[in-house]
Formats: sequence, C-alpha cells, structure tokens
Amino acid sequence: MKNIVYFILLFLVSLQFSCSDRDKVDLEAERTQVMGVLDDFIKAHETKDPELLLSCFSQESNLLILGTDENELWVDKTSLEETQKRAYETFDKVKLSVRDKVINISPYGKAAWFYMRVDWFVNAQGENYKLNDIRTTGVLKNEGKDWKIVQLHTSLPVEGQAVKY
Repeated sequence: MKNIVYFILLFLVSLQFSCSDRDKVDLEAERTQVMGVLDDFIKAHETKDPELLLSCFSQESNLLILGTDENELWVDKTSLEETQKRAYETFDKVKLSVRDKVINISPYGKAAWFYMRVDWFVNAQGENYKLNDIRTTGVLKNEGKDWKIVQLHTSLPVEGQAVKY
C-alpha cells in the first residue's frame, strides 16, 4: 500500500512539472513572428528579392510549394530560386494587395497555418497584369527561434460554381 501511495505522489509531481508554465507559449508573440515572415514574403515579391523570398522558407527537404500555373510545383529551394529569378527578371514592377489574412498557431507554438487573399499587380514587358483574389494558404514550422514556411499553395478561384451543389 505504501508503494502505491509513493507511486501516486510521484505521478502527481511529474504531472505537475509536465504541465508547468515552462511549456506555455506566448501565442501573440509567435503570431507576430509569423506575420513577419508573411510580410517578408510579400516584400520579397514587391522588391524582386530572391534571397529575401528564400529566407521565408525552411531548409528542410520536405518543402512543398504549389503555384497557380500548371507547372508551378517546387519541392526544394533551389528550383524555386531558379524560377523566381527568371520571373523577377521579366517583371518591371510588382505590387501586392493582401486582405482577409487569417493565422492560426498550434497551442504549443510549433506550427502555424494561414490564409490570405492577394491581388497581384504586375507590369512585365510594358504590359499591366492584374490577378485578383489569389487564395494563398500555407503552413509554417517553428524551427527554434525562426518560423519558416514548409508548405504554400496558391489558387485562382473560378467564377461562379464550377459544379452545382
């Protein structure tokens, strides 16, 4: 009986330490850091800065980026960098307008996911292009002191309903 009491006390003490304040995360501070990454992502496109763009993404090999064009699938930073450098060379000016931004962070501050709607205004080779309502979603991972994007997906919605439901 005495051993059971000691076991229960030991269990309760270990439970107290496992749920202590040291595991609590300041989610607002984490949200601010995630917002900073997303702001850098936007700024990188507007300033046509591939290094800043790449700094937003994880170094890990499980990267997944889907763009709006049929061939825009990247699974590593090297192929993303090559494509973005070529794109930035053809763009004279890029301006992004972001709205409807939603950011969620896991309770322990290890992962975050987001949604934002983005209008792209691009001038390329003397022509103006406007892409409205590009839905951009993604997942970020807390890699120690820094948040990095590990998954990104952009899509253009179809007008109306593609299929009635």
